[in-house]
This record gives sequence, structure tokens and C-alpha cells, in this order.
Amino acid sequence: MSKPDTIRLGLVGFGDPYNGHNSGRGGNVFQQAISGFDGVIPTAVCDISKTALAAAKEVFPKIKTFADFDQMLASVHLDALIIGTPANLHTEFAVKALKKNIHVLSEIPSVTSAGEAATLWEAHKTSRAFYMTGSNPAYKGWVQAAVELKRKGLFGDLIYAEASYIHDLRSYFKRTPWRATYAPILYCTHSLTPILRLIDEDFDCVACFDTGSHINKKDGQHDVMTALLRTPSNVVAHLTVSWINNYRGGSHFSRYFTTKGCFEQTPNYQTLRKEPAAAGERTLFYSSELPLYNNWIELPVGRMPPAYAGNPKAHAPGAHGGIDYAMLDAFIGAVRSNGPSPISLRDGLRMSLPGIYAAESARQGGELVRIKYPWEARHRGA
Repeated sequence: MSKPDTIRLGLVGFGDPYNGHNSGRGGNVFQQAISGFDGVIPTAVCDISKTALAAAKEVFPKIKTFADFDQMLASVHLDALIIGTPANLHTEFAVKALKKNIHVLSEIPSVTSAGEAATLWEAHKTSRAFYMTGSNPAYKGWVQAAVELKRKGLFGDLIYAEASYIHDLRSYFKRTPWRATYAPILYCTHSLTPILRLIDEDFDCVACFDTGSHINKKDGQHDVMTALLRTPSNVVAHLTVSWINNYRGGSHFSRYFTTKGCFEQTPNYQTLRKEPAAAGERTLFYSSELPLYNNWIELPVGRMPPAYAGNPKAHAPGAHGGIDYAMLDAFIGAVRSNGPSPISLRDGLRMSLPGIYAAESARQGGELVRIKYPWEARHRGA
């Protein structure tokens, strides 16, 4: 780095402006990093879209822009890189940056195949930089609450989890066409992130079913995909992901059964009265360790991480209720200290690979498939 307190930040995947936004998801996170933290210098942006590059120049007039990622790496010195491209390109850019010893914050999923997982794993092992999995659900207030309850002995051990990400994304297909035929179970990362913070094991097998396309009736599209995952000690998770549906509730739902009770984060149900986006979300908990409470306890926590509730920068538009800011705070702090990664590549692959093998199971009509990880002896050389 040029100075201990200065970070030269780059971005690949600024994204075209849409619906009043001056960028896509990548550009939004990049702008939060620049505006939200002192000493973060906007240095370079790469995007194949001329419109996106022009928009980046409008926001950051002094920034260098590139249509070719290799050219960007050869032309500018970066301390850190944000990867905000479509999911099928994350690995390629992460590997190249790590080989240049550039710290990486990558959107999820981390990879889209077992082969990519092996390649990225090897690249990160030989790099002096770290890879951070950009899984903002890890910073949700209710997820932190569940982890804290487990630490205090009130949660017990997880036995069964069910989670869903039900989000009708048809309006996104024109702007992000990769989503139209993307197997949605590959995007199980949002649901798996909280679960994996509550268990130490990896999921080692999965069976998954796919409805195909009933709504749009188009080849290659998927209305709903649902999977059952299991760990070696028989912890079971049921995950459902849908990007084409007519559901009217909130996007996320999680329910956990534990040896000492249960925990639930309910979806938001807005009404015609136009309640705030999080008005219907509830975080509910029961523990047999609290005999005075023989029913649900409602916890006063939702998406916003409590530590950031009083920070106006965490409430910026597009900050996902503060969790993007919390994620960026962790990343920038880790860059300044040269690591370790707040959410490691291993964490990212534990979130991503189950979805990849679930999609394979669905292609096989729901057959049970063994999940392999690049750190396992049985996977090396396979």
C-alpha cells in the first residue's frame, strides 16, 4: 500500500444504471466503500459495458476505466478489489487478482463448479493476499443474535434447519439476462450462511428437485428448486430457492430446530397500507434453558446489525439495511491489517458447493449426490 491508512480500491463489474440508480450491484457496493470509509481511494473500474464505464466516470471523474481486466491489472496498482460481476465470472477475476497479491471481496456464490473451487482454492493458498466471501447475510442482526445465543448455551446444537429465498426476479431478466436460466439453487448462499455459522461440520450429501418452468414455460428456466442437505452427524437442512413465482411475502425465511429449543426469523408480509419493508419481520426464540418462558420470546433485532444502528452511513440507500456497510467495514479493516479474512474462502466454498451439487442432483432427477470440497483428501486429484 502507498500508506498504512490508504487503500487503492478497484472494481470489476460496475453495472449499467437502472431505475434511478447510477450503477448495478457492484457499483453500489464500490460507492459505499468510497463514501463510507476514510482513506479508500477509487482507483480503477473494469466493465465490458461502455454505458457502465461512462457512469463510473461521472461518479468518479479521476478514476481509470478499462474494458479488459488483464489490462487493468497491468496498468494500475491496487491494494484491494471488489468483484461485482455476474456469478459465472467471479472465480476468473478472483484468481487473477490473488495471483497479483490483491485482496479480494467477491460477491457470492464464490464459484459455479467444482473445478472452479479447486482452482480458486489453490490460488488463495499461494497468494500473499486474502479472499473475503461477500456474504452480507453473515452480518444480519438476527444471525448475530442466534450465534450469541449458541455461545451462551441457550441454543444447544442445531438438528434441523429450513430456509428459503423466494424472490420474483423476472423484472431483472432483461437487465441481468444470466439470471433467466441460472439454476436458483446455486444461489443457496443467502440461506446457508446463517446455518453454517451455527454448525462446525460441512454438508456432505444432497438431493434436490426442480419444478422446471410452469409459469413462463421456457426451456432452461426454473420456477422453484428445493434441496435436502445432510452432514455426517445427520444435521439436516431443507433449502428452497425461487426466482420465478407469484409469492407476495418477504424474500427470506429461516427456522431452526435445536437440542434446547427453536429459533425463527419470519418473512415480511407487507399489506396494501405500504408498511415499511421490515415491518412484518420477527425474530422469535424459545429455549428450554429459560423455564420461566414456556413459549416464544420475541427478540428486538432484525436485519440491521445493532453495532451499526446509530451510524447514518449504514442506513445509506441500497445498503441492505446496514449489512453491506458492516461487511465493508470488516473487509476494509482486514485490508489495513493485511488479514485475516473476515469470511474466508473456505466459508465461501462451504456456502457455494452444496448448491452446485444440488443442481447436479436435480439434473439427475433427485439422486443423492456426495458433496466434495477441495481441502478433502478424497477430492484432491479427482
